[in-house]
Amino acid sequence: MVKKILLSLLSGLLIFAASSGFAATYIAEPVLVTQPVYDGMSFYVYRPYNMPAGWFVTYDGYPVSRGNGGNWVYGVPRNDGTLVHTGYVVGSVVPFQQANLTPVVTVPANNGVMTSGAMPLTPRWLADDNFLTVTRWHRMVDRLAVLHKPKIPLAWKGDRPEVLYGWTGKSWYQMICKDGESPAETLKRHVYELTRMYKQNGSRWNDGDTAVLAAHAPAWGFLWVGRISPINL
Repeated sequence: MVKKILLSLLSGLLIFAASSGFAATYIAEPVLVTQPVYDGMSFYVYRPYNMPAGWFVTYDGYPVSRGNGGNWVYGVPRNDGTLVHTGYVVGSVVPFQQANLTPVVTVPANNGVMTSGAMPLTPRWLADDNFLTVTRWHRMVDRLAVLHKPKIPLAWKGDRPEVLYGWTGKSWYQMICKDGESPAETLKRHVYELTRMYKQNGSRWNDGDTAVLAAHAPAWGFLWVGRISPINL
């Protein structure tokens, strides 16, 4: 039923030329894909006839492709019209809220999407040297996220990390993965202590903080994974 509805929606779209130079008047049948980094997440993509090899378009017009590790990431067009990967995993951000993410095809204005209001104020942690030390850990970290509950920034490297890092409000807490232990199991084993330290330090993290961190993660050279639960690790 969902596929029929989506097919009906896509068949009714008139796709115009975007500033990137991509234009399409033909829409291939949508394909349901899964997002490995998010357990149970799936979404539809389709491929206009003149998209570069390996690139697809989401129903709302944003270019996506499979990146390292099989995760789907958003793309942005260069001045020459080619597409390059961003650090944003599909599902981690609302794409129209990110300044560097623009659709390559145009969808009707009344598609039910609402834009956000004012940009959040600069958070205190963005000027905290202890927090920013993670930006120099590229040998140990390649992705950032925020724990869903409680909201605490996390950092780690790869799909099978040896160490997870959690922000306590004053420093990054190191969580060592035991032999044979999954990242989710490591996080579950440490989440109580991590939460206790975070609250003890009087820290609070809100959605505005998450938006700012999401905007900075790719600029720091990290993959932004978004808000996660232990099951997603």
